[in-house]
Amino acid sequence: MKKWNLWSLQKWILAAAIFWCLPSQALAGYWEFSLGFNYNRSEYGSQSYSWSRRYGLSGGYHFTDSSEIEVAFVDDFTRNHYANYEDSFYRDRVYSANWVQMFLDKQSRFQPYIKAGVGLLNRDATVYDTLGRIQISKTDRITTVVGAGLKFYFTEGVGLKLEGTSYLTQNRIASWRNNFAATVGLSFLF
Repeated sequence: MKKWNLWSLQKWILAAAIFWCLPSQALAGYWEFSLGFNYNRSEYGSQSYSWSRRYGLSGGYHFTDSSEIEVAFVDDFTRNHYANYEDSFYRDRVYSANWVQMFLDKQSRFQPYIKAGVGLLNRDATVYDTLGRIQISKTDRITTVVGAGLKFYFTEGVGLKLEGTSYLTQNRIASWRNNFAATVGLSFLF
């Protein structure tokens, strides 16, 4: 099966699973759209450094005041440059469906929450060594998504969102630090 056809099939299965999970009284709920961003850079000495940037978009349906089904996209780019040794580039794209559980209801200005889900990880990795050799790898795999965060609503429909998420490439909770990032963004309810 070609990659495009396999990806199309996966999208349809994911959409069907999300709508199947919604209860029949879901028409009484509300929608949320969020976006977030993260950037960091570390210097390791003479011309050695690492930097990464991550942005994400998500849309979700709240079928109760404290429970949500979310569909999310994360784009994560990392560069590690070790002078006279290696220069590596990693681009990860994660498409996921998540269960989000808030601890307080919609009327609260502060809403702490946790989330867990399943996603598809597309990773492109390129590594150059000091001899100019290049190693390129592409990975497509199922991954687990875990996270926690806090939303602070300025109004009933607009808020600040602080979130820490990780996608577990080895599907083991002990590997959560490998792809963890804290993001800041906005959340819109309608």
